[in-house]
Amino acid sequence: MGLEFEGFKRFLGKHVVDGYGRPLGRIVGLITDVNQNVTDVEIEFGNGEFVRCPSKQLMIEAGTLIYLYPWELESMEIAKALDLAIKRIQALDDLFRMGEIPGETYEEFKKIHEASFRELKERRDRLINRLKGRIDKLNSQIRELQMFRTSLKMQRATGEIEEDSFKDAISIVEDGLNKAFTEKEELENTINRLSKLDFKTPSLRKEIKTVLPKPPKVEVKQESRIPEPSTEEKSKKEDLGDKGKESSPIDVKVED
Repeated sequence: MGLEFEGFKRFLGKHVVDGYGRPLGRIVGLITDVNQNVTDVEIEFGNGEFVRCPSKQLMIEAGTLIYLYPWELESMEIAKALDLAIKRIQALDDLFRMGEIPGETYEEFKKIHEASFRELKERRDRLINRLKGRIDKLNSQIRELQMFRTSLKMQRATGEIEEDSFKDAISIVEDGLNKAFTEKEELENTINRLSKLDFKTPSLRKEIKTVLPKPPKVEVKQESRIPEPSTEEKSKKEDLGDKGKESSPIDVKVED
């Protein structure tokens, strides 16, 4: 996330929390590259365990250093990659349907992108299974905290514990419940978001045909016809013919 050493070194020895506000541990070491960008961070967890994590798992928000769980990063990466893969397949199908690319090229690219899409779906399904497993653990934790909350209320009601002790204990239990419910809701939203990123491959292969070039259009010129004379013109010609017959000389032969 581009964490610079100068802005990050003030968190050395400071506490780091997760996205739900739960304290995880303290920052005890930093590793930087030649450009003074933090590449790795060493975290000491409350149980004395030391863990090295990449800097992309940390973000600064409102002056607080927040730790991102691996599943949070992976879900973002998979969602982004799946969305792009779906858009590419849809664009490829549209180009083929519009006749912009030949069938052989479509087939070749289709196989490549479908293989990539299947691989991403497998990664997504594995991640969803892990998230469901985390939800199961949270459900168990929620039930346990609810039981202890009920027990605390009963003990206060019977006078077995002092009011101050009750307030201290119940505040911790309530805080744990709120954070557990928040994480569970976020996990469920992530599963729902990832599950919707799917694509049904249309059966365009059945439509693939060898496209032959269309023959050029040949314009056929119609032969000009002599227009037939009108009725008036025909009548004039007939009159002229009759007059010709009347004026033609008659050859009379006189025999002696």
